Amino acid sequence: MLVRVAATTDPFWRTAISRVTPGEIRVRGYDLVELIGRRSFGDVVYLLLSGDLPKANEGRMVEACLVACAEHSVVAPSVDAARFVASAGVPLQAAVAAGLIGLGDHHGGAVDDTARAFLETAETGKPDREAALETARALKAAGRRLPGYGHPVHDPDPRVARLFDVAGELGLRGRWCALAEALEAVTEEVFGRTLRMNVDGALAAILLELGLDPALGKAFYVIARPPGFVAHVHEEQTRERPYRDVGWQNVAYDGPDPRRLP
Repeated sequence: MLVRVAATTDPFWRTAISRVTPGEIRVRGYDLVELIGRRSFGDVVYLLLSGDLPKANEGRMVEACLVACAEHSVVAPSVDAARFVASAGVPLQAAVAAGLIGLGDHHGGAVDDTARAFLETAETGKPDREAALETARALKAAGRRLPGYGHPVHDPDPRVARLFDVAGELGLRGRWCALAEALEAVTEEVFGRTLRMNVDGALAAILLELGLDPALGKAFYVIARPPGFVAHVHEEQTRERPYRDVGWQNVAYDGPDPRRLP
């Protein structure tokens, strides 16, 4: 017996981001073909993340942020991950994916936390310095670090001043950048030493200046780092010997002494 399955009007996918039909690609309603060559990559990234094209210089600011995040050499754990995996002989995309997986809460993830800290600080309704002191003291009392401040290599982080300069040139250096600077200014009083803002702190302030969702903090690294990963993977696979390892001599064993099997 033939069984007829009733047609359903429920779609398999639902998205407000883009639509593809034969001969046409729409991104947030805009024709992708028209965007090609007329809009920058930063503009299109902003379009994808915010839902509309920049009204002013938002796309240029996004591009500056992406450049700031593009590369940080093999001191970055994510780059180490990509190169170790590349040395095993996997395809390019697999090694790059390993690098992306290496971005986590402690590496590339502080932008989200810092943006939330800025929002909570602003919600006090107090003047910037007073609000910054309250936030910093609360974090210290809780035994937590101030996200977005301090860096294991840079003091100061050279990317911060340049990003804020660009933000000023583009008309995007506003309340969030000022609040970020206010927090830096109180660190010595609260923590006993000056903690200079790092690139994650600057990116968090700019993320909020751009009106983007704080949960998109990692997006800067996720979008910007792949070109660096590609360069490192290619270098690893074309210049270095296969199979990178740390060497057994460099592993300190602190387990049980040799023992007999009972």
